[in-house]
Amino acid sequence: MMKQKTFLFACGGTGGHVFPAVAIAESLKKFGVEQISFAGRKDSMESRLVKPRFEFDEISAVPLHRGSFMQNLSLPYKLFKAVQSAKDVIKKRKPDVVVATGGYVSLPVVMAAGRMGIPVYIQEQNAVAGVANKVGSRYAKKIFVTSAEAQKFFPNTETQVFGNPVRELPKIETLPRPKEFREGTKSVLIVGGSQGARGINVKMEESLSAIAGRTDISVVWQAGAKNVENIRERVSHIPENVTLTAFLDNIYAYIGHADLIVSRAGASTLAEILAFGKPSILFPFPFATANHQEFNARVVEKAGAALVELDSDPNDLWNKVQTLLSNEEKLNKMAQAAKSIGMPDAADQIAKTILDAEC
Repeated sequence: MMKQKTFLFACGGTGGHVFPAVAIAESLKKFGVEQISFAGRKDSMESRLVKPRFEFDEISAVPLHRGSFMQNLSLPYKLFKAVQSAKDVIKKRKPDVVVATGGYVSLPVVMAAGRMGIPVYIQEQNAVAGVANKVGSRYAKKIFVTSAEAQKFFPNTETQVFGNPVRELPKIETLPRPKEFREGTKSVLIVGGSQGARGINVKMEESLSAIAGRTDISVVWQAGAKNVENIRERVSHIPENVTLTAFLDNIYAYIGHADLIVSRAGASTLAEILAFGKPSILFPFPFATANHQEFNARVVEKAGAALVELDSDPNDLWNKVQTLLSNEEKLNKMAQAAKSIGMPDAADQIAKTILDAEC
C-alpha cells in the first residue's frame, strides 16, 4: 500500500531548506515509497541538488520581504501566478501528500495543495520560523519542529518536535582519523562553510600566536576559498599545529574525530554536529534572517551542548577552546547533551510519522 502513495516535495532558496527535504525523501524511499518528485525554481540550488536524485518540476515563485511594504506591493498578483504554476504541477503529479521544508519557493505549492484538499506536512529547521512556513502553516496537517521554542510560532497547528533531518551519517568507526589531527593531540575543527565565516576567521588570525604555543592541540581551520590566500598574505607564519584550508573533502571524518568544533549555527550544520554528539563553540551569522542563527545557537547553549560567542563580542575564542579542552568532564557533559538533542534518525522518524498517518 505504501508504494502506491505519491509524494511531492517543495523547498528551495538555500541548502538549509533543501537538504532536510532530500533526507526525508531518501527515508521514504528506504521505506518503499517509489513515487517522489520535487518542485522548485529553474536553474536554482534546489534544481542542482535534487535533479540527480529525483524527478523535478519547475514552478514560479516570489520572495516574501520582511517588513517591506513597498517591495510587497506586487506580491498578491505574483503569488497568484505562482500558485497557479504550482497547481499545474500538482495536476501533473497527482500527489497524495505534499511535504514542504520552507523557503519562499515552497509557499505556492503548500497553498495550492491545501486548497485542493491534499494533506500537507511542513518541516521547520530553525528556532525562529521562516515566513513561508508561518504563512503556510494554516494549510498544514502537522508541522515538525526542532525545538520547543519553535512551537510557539505555530499556535493553531499540531506540532511535533524532532531533530533536523540529515543525510544518513557514517559510523565514527568507519571514518579514518584525518592525518591533520596528529595522534596524541586534542583536535579542534574550525569550520565556516564553503564561503568561510569572517567573524571566526578574524578571531582565529588574532589567536594564532597563542595557538602556536599549544603543540598538544591540532587545529584544522577551514577558512573558505575566497579567504585562504588573503590570510596567508596577512599572516607571515601559520603555526605547524594549524592546517589552513579552503575546503574539506570528507567533512564527516573531521567532525567525527574532532574533540571540539567551532562553527556557524545554521540549522543543517548544527544538526550534523549534534547528530555526531560533538561539543561546540557557536558563532551565529550576524546577518541571518530574523537573527535565526543566534536563536538556534542559544537553544543548543541552553541544553548545555555549546558555548556561544557573537562576532561582535571581545575575542575569547581561543580562551574558550583551551578551557574546554582542559576540562574532560565538561567536554563529556557537553557531548552527552549534544547526543540528547541531536537526532540522527530524524528523517526516518518524520517519514514514519507521515506514512503512519497517510497509509
